[in-house]
Amino acid sequence: MDTRRALEIFGGFMIGAGVTVGGYELAGPRTPSPSEATDPEQGGDADSLAEVQANPPAGPSEDSLAEAAKVQRETEDAAASTATGPYAPDSEGHYTSFTKVFYDPVEFTAEHEQKFPKHGLVTAGAVLIREHVDLESKRIGMLRAGARVRVDAERSFGGGCTSGWHQIFPEGWICVGAGLEIADTPPDDGSIDVAWPDVEQPMPLDYWRVNHDGTSFFHRMPTYAEQDQADAAAQAWLAVKAREPMPTDRDKRPADVPAVVKEYLNAGYYVTVTSEHVHAKRHFLKTNRGVYARKYQLGKKEGSEFMGQVLTGEDPLPVHFVVRELALQKRNGDSGLLEDTGETLPRRSTHKFVRKVRIGDYDYYEDADGNLMRAYAVGEAAKLKRPAGIEPDEHWIHVDLSEQTLVAYIGDRPVFATIVSTGKEPGMTPVGVHRVQSKFIVTSMRDQPVEEEAYSIEDVPWTQYFSNSVALHGAFWHGGFGLVRSHGCVNLSPADARWLFGFTEPKLPEGWAAAMPGVMGSEASAIVVTE
Repeated sequence: MDTRRALEIFGGFMIGAGVTVGGYELAGPRTPSPSEATDPEQGGDADSLAEVQANPPAGPSEDSLAEAAKVQRETEDAAASTATGPYAPDSEGHYTSFTKVFYDPVEFTAEHEQKFPKHGLVTAGAVLIREHVDLESKRIGMLRAGARVRVDAERSFGGGCTSGWHQIFPEGWICVGAGLEIADTPPDDGSIDVAWPDVEQPMPLDYWRVNHDGTSFFHRMPTYAEQDQADAAAQAWLAVKAREPMPTDRDKRPADVPAVVKEYLNAGYYVTVTSEHVHAKRHFLKTNRGVYARKYQLGKKEGSEFMGQVLTGEDPLPVHFVVRELALQKRNGDSGLLEDTGETLPRRSTHKFVRKVRIGDYDYYEDADGNLMRAYAVGEAAKLKRPAGIEPDEHWIHVDLSEQTLVAYIGDRPVFATIVSTGKEPGMTPVGVHRVQSKFIVTSMRDQPVEEEAYSIEDVPWTQYFSNSVALHGAFWHGGFGLVRSHGCVNLSPADARWLFGFTEPKLPEGWAAAMPGVMGSEASAIVVTE
């Protein structure tokens, strides 16, 4: 298998904050299509690079893109002040619609038609978009397989990309060798079998849980003999190594593993599915990574339906979330002894408490009727003063580790509150004032070498990295929000993660799969984590 094809297959898998699609840009030259052919003596010399950087093809100016994004945000912020759109609560205080994932489309004019006459199709799992014609320049976004873009007429050379660059509309540059097909008319995408995330749904893809240790994932649908051989190899491994993941490198795994096996995944891992197939009376699911597993070894995962609260009116905080199901208690007459009232509040519901009191050795929250609940069963979303360096009209988020709550603000006004699950050990979720580093509609996560517990989750939804590999993201695999649980990330219900994804800056240009600060002239929203 040649290097470029291997990268096309595996390059879309993102581990933590590192995006392996960067490898595409280094994959070396490929044979250009006739529409891409240029003088081979153009080369990648410094003079041609300097010329492109000094005189790039004219797309929309950075100022015009930034102004359009600013106007859009101001319009959307007006909805917050009037409690409309995504800031409109239903009878239970939940949002009735989501915030916008994308910036409004940039008008493609006749002038742009001249500057970007060709059509591009992303054929690799994912490709990076860079700010300039240079592999060292800032990443500003990413496109998934099947994405279509308009591109400039001729390749530009330099900056470490041996196959040349194309500028795309409305901004950014893609190294051609990364997996971008160029043509005079829209290329045929019939060979691309990748599910696109539905941005209007909390669960943007079709998620399935691996239910058996040593589940085989095949490059193609196997024969009965290959299937039996794969199962036998898995059982032999499990008998000796238990749940230790088997290497995917063919040279490092046992010789009895057939070549048709791409990898083995254990129970509790998650994949996303694009289609179902029947082969020799056996049902297989094809994943978004293009490999096959037997359907009976997987189980469909729906995810928690929990939703946080949109906040309206004057001084809407604090909000108290019930995170453990305990019976309310009350003082008994003159004795002051506590007795159960017989009423238990549902976990993840809200209740109006008016004060915190100390009774004996324990803290309690008390409501207006004198009902009491142990403080450890309640997560209080309280107001935080806007930290220095955050602008009066800025969108920012506060995560309270001690309470396992999150509050979203526009300037000094809280507009949303919910419960989260952060790192289960002290220090896993870093305290401080951070900034959004990158945003992915979906991105896959695996355990890092420093972690003891192995895991693999394809296409984690609504991921916003803010401190190296630590992110806000949707967690569809559990519903324990309000209690610590994660490896450091801030776990949210899928719906809450979706709402917050469109709330923070930057948004994504239309059709993009990921964005980094600077795109469309954007700044990065602050993520404030306190103990």
